[in-house]
Amino acid sequence: MNLLFVTEAPGWSGGTNQMLLTARELSKRGHKVVTVCPEGSVLAERAGKAGLPVHLLRVRQDYDVPAALKIKALARELGAQVLHAHHPRAHAVCLIARALGCPVPLAVTRRVIFPIRLNPFSALKYRAPLIDRYIAVCEAAALELEKAGVARERIRVIPSAVELSRWEEARARRDAKPPEGPPRIGLIGHYAPFKGHQVLLRAAKDILQAFPGARFVLAGRGTEQLRPLAEELGVLSQVDILGERSDVPDILAGLHLFAMPSLQEGIATALMEAQTAGLPAVASRVGGIPDVLLDGETGLLVPPDDPGALAKAIVRVLQDKTLAEGFVHKGAERVKKLFALPVVADRLEAAYAELVS
Repeated sequence: MNLLFVTEAPGWSGGTNQMLLTARELSKRGHKVVTVCPEGSVLAERAGKAGLPVHLLRVRQDYDVPAALKIKALARELGAQVLHAHHPRAHAVCLIARALGCPVPLAVTRRVIFPIRLNPFSALKYRAPLIDRYIAVCEAAALELEKAGVARERIRVIPSAVELSRWEEARARRDAKPPEGPPRIGLIGHYAPFKGHQVLLRAAKDILQAFPGARFVLAGRGTEQLRPLAEELGVLSQVDILGERSDVPDILAGLHLFAMPSLQEGIATALMEAQTAGLPAVASRVGGIPDVLLDGETGLLVPPDDPGALAKAIVRVLQDKTLAEGFVHKGAERVKKLFALPVVADRLEAAYAELVS
């Protein structure tokens, strides 16, 4: 199949990472995948280094008609069989391309679980019959699409993928040299209020009562902003704020437990990566997290924004080695079965084949 992936994103994110992973995997299978992204974007650079074809296009606004006309022309030139919009502006301009006569079936990915605020423009954007398929990364995202008026038969739930090898190497290092000393509890991900870093910091004092030497490791873009809160809560001396890092597998290899106390979350790829790296996990029961982590079987789920419940669950896992080891084994197996890159690529292929047929 000839596939056209479209994004307006200039920076790097979970969504652009998924575009690169799936484009690379589908290309290995003989499909032609052309990535349309802005000049100077991180995705353009990384896709180019991976040997994937890239077409440079800047989408300046939702209703960028010149960009839509260029996408229409590119689809014709390349003989595209599926047009796949991966981000909000790409969604809008690809829809315009269809309205302007592009005959290629359009798929749109929905990665977030925020409610869709309907006004005349967004109602048109989401309900338009020219969008042939929505790909929701979790059931919670699919539900928000349904609430916005999208018929369920137009939605396919296909999660984000994990490239297992990178994280399995971290597990091998961790198994060969298990982390020693007081427990190290990690939260890896960029800082945003809905990611729940503040919930972990507020849980820290209760955890420190059970494990006085425990350390809390925060890595990700913007985590430096959490320093004042950690100081205000009196736990700064026990917190390692690492900022944005490229050595996440090494960081995971040195942790005892992974925490994801999000207030909102789409599909939890950081959680999948941590489980593949051999870590037990405690996470919030929100969004797409329960799609990944089964409470009491592959980890523990707690109510969102509840530092006491989070602390209690973390202490329980750290105190029960047998429980933690069971979570590690079953968690990694579940990720391998449902979220490994080849598995997700199979499901994408099937969704595209539906559109082509």
